[in-house]
Amino acid sequence: MTSSRYSKTAMALHWSLALALVFQIGLGWQFETLNRGPNLFALYQLHKSVGIAILVLSLAQLAIRIWRPRPMPLADTLWSRYMANLVHGAFYVVLIGWPLTGWLLVSSSKIAVPTVLFGILPFPHLPVGHAVHAPAEAIHAQLAWLTIALLLLHVVGAVRHQFFKDEDILQRMLPWILKQRSTSAVAIAAALAVLGIAYAAGASLVLTNTKPSTPPKLQSPAPATAAPAIAPPKGEETSKTADEQDLAAPVKKWRVSQGGRLAFTADWNGTPINGTFRRWSSDIRFSPDDLAQSRVQVTIDLGSASTADSQRDGMLLGEGFLDVATHPKAVFSSSEIKLVRGDTYRARGTLSLHGETHPVTLDFTLKIDGTTAKVSGSSSLRRTQFGVGSGEWAATTEVADAVTIAFNFSAQSAP
Repeated sequence: MTSSRYSKTAMALHWSLALALVFQIGLGWQFETLNRGPNLFALYQLHKSVGIAILVLSLAQLAIRIWRPRPMPLADTLWSRYMANLVHGAFYVVLIGWPLTGWLLVSSSKIAVPTVLFGILPFPHLPVGHAVHAPAEAIHAQLAWLTIALLLLHVVGAVRHQFFKDEDILQRMLPWILKQRSTSAVAIAAALAVLGIAYAAGASLVLTNTKPSTPPKLQSPAPATAAPAIAPPKGEETSKTADEQDLAAPVKKWRVSQGGRLAFTADWNGTPINGTFRRWSSDIRFSPDDLAQSRVQVTIDLGSASTADSQRDGMLLGEGFLDVATHPKAVFSSSEIKLVRGDTYRARGTLSLHGETHPVTLDFTLKIDGTTAKVSGSSSLRRTQFGVGSGEWAATTEVADAVTIAFNFSAQSAP
């Protein structure tokens, strides 16, 4: 015998999908009003996760609808039954089509941003080209409006049956405890209130600090960065003979100790994005009394860049920015080191990054105590000069052109 109520599983799926859809609509309004930045990026990642969750829940609900008996339709006019069937059928189109078009959008984007569901589970992209991006985007937007229209029609239909036809349709889909303890009006008010909270949450959710903040100090511990010495920079060869070099005062060689830090800061719509390079190596030969023979070379493993956000890091390392698959390393080679005043020095040289080589200046302070040296300094470079940021990210209106590099480490003089 067919039950007069839906199963508990069907109820749970129905209300879970309702909350998720309303929450997604709230997020959609944020996307229309927010400028691009870290918070919008984080919201997009959540939007993708909720979208895939909707797809999974919708497929489960469709399977239950096909394989398990459901309550008989209420008596109604032919036109009303036709409209009800049309709305329910259209709901499955948007419940499945909306996430699928979003999946196509992500998969066909020129800038590949990895999808990690709720920051935990990696999710693959579809093997599609960029040609499907524009039509997928157009369909995705239209399905959003269709979802809003269907939700309104669904609510109007439920109110019509409950109050205008005096049919207790709510008891078919409301949890048992709510059915027993609530009147129809209170039940509808409670359901609408919960849906309203879900919409408000999506429309006002903030996942990152959108206010400018001071970049963190660089004294905090970091992974070891010491590495074997690197060959002298190209172009730094000297014409001195071996005898002349033996007669000259030796320039001390320094090895970086554990705890060194190499950091970077970029501005994204007024919000500083702070990151570090976890792996880098150095060849430092320095003596304050022989700056002419002193030199520094630093090699950075760009694949070790981290901003403490796995999905943002995936975009940073991808083709749109650092493109580490093609350009895995960056190398700074000094050509001149001069004393500015006191313990302050300036190193001029070149930086090879992203297939480009351009002059860069480092200002740093150096304090030597016996065989230990403490160094801290910074530099500023223009990312577009090195071709970092392609496609929509080539413009500097959202991600600023200037990037600050800061370093802080201790070193020991080698025997």
